[in-house]
Amino acid sequence: MSVGFESIKHVKFLKRHLNMLPSSQQSHDVNRIAIIFYSMVGLSALGVDCSREYESQIAYIYEHYVKLQIPGYDKTFSGFVGSLTVNVSNVPCISLPNTLFALLTLKIMRSDDFFYKHMDRQSLGNFIRKCQCSDGSFASVIDMNKPVPSPVDSTDLRFCYIATAILSLIGCKTKEDFQEFIDVDRVIDYMMTKKCDAGGFGDYGEAHAGYTSCALCAFKLLSSLDKLEVEFRERTTDWLLYRQVSNSGTVLSQEGRNPYYDPEENGGFQGRENKFADTCYAFWCLNSLKILDENEFNNVCRAGLVQDYLLTKTQNNLIGGFSKNDEDNPDLYHTCMGIAALRLMNGFLNGLFCIPKQFVS
Repeated sequence: MSVGFESIKHVKFLKRHLNMLPSSQQSHDVNRIAIIFYSMVGLSALGVDCSREYESQIAYIYEHYVKLQIPGYDKTFSGFVGSLTVNVSNVPCISLPNTLFALLTLKIMRSDDFFYKHMDRQSLGNFIRKCQCSDGSFASVIDMNKPVPSPVDSTDLRFCYIATAILSLIGCKTKEDFQEFIDVDRVIDYMMTKKCDAGGFGDYGEAHAGYTSCALCAFKLLSSLDKLEVEFRERTTDWLLYRQVSNSGTVLSQEGRNPYYDPEENGGFQGRENKFADTCYAFWCLNSLKILDENEFNNVCRAGLVQDYLLTKTQNNLIGGFSKNDEDNPDLYHTCMGIAALRLMNGFLNGLFCIPKQFVS
């Protein structure tokens, strides 16, 4: 890691989010599991032994695991709520994102007991099954009154990834394993409809780096990358590489003509065409490139420039943390993603789950 990497300050910044947060953060109370997850990912990627330092808090994570029995249905459902504040009795408040965040947090904390003794694999799988829509996509929650995908929730590639990642964490490895809980062919067919002509994945024909990473991770977890034509994968690689901002060559002709071009962002990644660079997209783009070519992903992009961008433009040298860009204050999400991008480049991170390799096989 570069000399300019403020590791000690980043650790302090992340640990502050696991203590008492100020009243200004009250609106994020429903996202406690997400706050814990992003903090734990960052800390573990920086070498902190979270299983030792926060062992006494494992029981608190367990409290967010909820089993549901919906009247009129004989099957039990289970998953995690984002906060005990929203754990309303007899109301299905569990969600796919919070379930994934909690499971990965427990992996980081080496809580094998949860997976072998406390988790009800069948009821958790039942919940994921009921989140799948008829077109193969997933909602993140089920309806309040019956076990069907919530009609008011969005359905997109994020939840396809999250559903497959959860199933992988609870033991699904082969198509037959996944098929026990979801319709694998339908989710693959749905993701194929999100392919974009220029490469990548997204809605309405516009590729998006975050959605592209989610789709490629899901294909990888389902052992279905071969469903994507070689030519499409090459276009996707090109599209991802063009998301890296440059201040050299003909690209400089955009200065003064394109309001979304900033030569100071040299080396950073944008999430879509004609957007400013953003710390988090360094991870999403690099992760996709690594899935497409694990051996060469550091070489096909200008990895040194990515690191320079993160360390000199979005890293906060005063209080630690990373910001979205070189103007905003640091925040927890972008701190986690900035550290994750740097650790992905040096081979320490498992990009499929965005946690250090030592915690997942």
